[in-house]
Amino acid sequence: MNLHLIVPEVLVLLGGLLAVTVSLVAPPARRAGLVPWVAGLALAAALVALLVGRPDGEALAGSHLSDAFSRFVRGLALAGGVLLVLLSSSYTRRLDRGHGEFYGLLLFALLGVMLVSAVTDLMGLFVSLELVTITSYVLAAFKRNDARSAEAGLKYLVVGAVSSAFLLFGCALVYGAAGTVEFATLSSHVAGKGFSPLLALGAGLVFCGLFFKAAAVPFQVWAPDVYQGAPAPVTAFLSSLSKSAGFVLLLRLVSILVVPAAGTPSGDAWIGFFGVVAALTLLYGNLGAMPQRDVKRLLAYSSIGHAGYMLLGVTVVVAAKSTALRIDGAAAVLVYLAAYYVTTLTAFAVVVAVSGQGRGHDAASAYAGLHRRSPLLAFAMLLALLSLAGVPPMAGLIGKFLVFFSLVGAAEARPGLYALGVVGALGVVLSLYYYLLLIREMYAKEPAADGPQGPLVVPLGARIAVFLGIFGLLALGIWWAGAFDAARAAATSLFAARS
Repeated sequence: MNLHLIVPEVLVLLGGLLAVTVSLVAPPARRAGLVPWVAGLALAAALVALLVGRPDGEALAGSHLSDAFSRFVRGLALAGGVLLVLLSSSYTRRLDRGHGEFYGLLLFALLGVMLVSAVTDLMGLFVSLELVTITSYVLAAFKRNDARSAEAGLKYLVVGAVSSAFLLFGCALVYGAAGTVEFATLSSHVAGKGFSPLLALGAGLVFCGLFFKAAAVPFQVWAPDVYQGAPAPVTAFLSSLSKSAGFVLLLRLVSILVVPAAGTPSGDAWIGFFGVVAALTLLYGNLGAMPQRDVKRLLAYSSIGHAGYMLLGVTVVVAAKSTALRIDGAAAVLVYLAAYYVTTLTAFAVVVAVSGQGRGHDAASAYAGLHRRSPLLAFAMLLALLSLAGVPPMAGLIGKFLVFFSLVGAAEARPGLYALGVVGALGVVLSLYYYLLLIREMYAKEPAADGPQGPLVVPLGARIAVFLGIFGLLALGIWWAGAFDAARAAATSLFAARS
């Protein structure tokens, strides 16, 4: 069983159960303060266990694979989870009930993200992904008495149910075509026999189901409304950790199903499939963000645009003619995910602090003159927006640079990929417009006459999250070589069996 390989997952599971238990037995006046500590310590302990114990191997009768790829993703999930708990603590203090349930659901969703990175068959993939998705439904509708939150949860449920149907039906077709659900056997089947029409249809449906988690076209329609209506910490989770589950599985499945067919007509067809989805996602996200004046909706459309950039990296993996280029593309996606984690969680730490002032403070006008009311929050949001735009020396620049670098490398053999590079460059230009508008609100405008005028008090948890986020943005942007080496090692393990 090799249970020592799943110690981090066990600690996260126990942390979620303990958070609920503490909420039940602790005095009402102390619940809001105790439960975040329990959740945060559980995640920190799991991160330490992951860093200390580094062996590779299979656990749970071969259903869980611990390799460099899964360790990288699990480490990102745990580090992001700690930041998420910190920025959530100020939000949950405003709740009169449900503290344990909130952190319990959050840790169970994080557990799903960790399990997703280590699955070895299609059934494990479906179950792990549903653990993330179902808990996200509840979290999105967590504000019971808020109509917008209930609407967000319902919309997420409806679209999520459709995507789950796509995913499960696709898994069934893949099993019918190949006679197996195990990744290793599927890879051998594709390498030996190629894609039959039934297998191609099943794989396409599976990828469509994963596009929902990634908020990629055509399954992106839920993101703006759900991001706007869900509690700000939940939106932070959906835009970072939850999104990563989709891309982790896309990388894993592309290496299993598509790469073995490289150089064949069916393999070339997948290049067009992923390239078109990447271009449409990138354009939709950036064009949709331009007229937005609600910060959470703006970040939702921005999130769709960033999914497009990561899909460019996935397209490189599909289109590359050598293992080295495939590793470069996968490593670029992983570094982009790390940079996006830090950036979006920093931005939402600011959103949580500003929206805590009252209803209506998600509008861009609520950020007018923020540099006067809280220089720390304004500076953190400035760095986060510059990182999202890819301005040096922020972390976001490194992610974009590596994606474009790998895309140009693959385009030397496939010139059609240069068109995707042009679309990506256009997206960068468009994004500068709406990010600069929000920066102008914070630094060039005075606070609204009918809004709060005094200094904005930042709770301790949010302040720690902001400081950690600022450090991460600068550190990853300046000293990025270590993150790239770890990402490259993780990407190499994806293709080790096919090198």
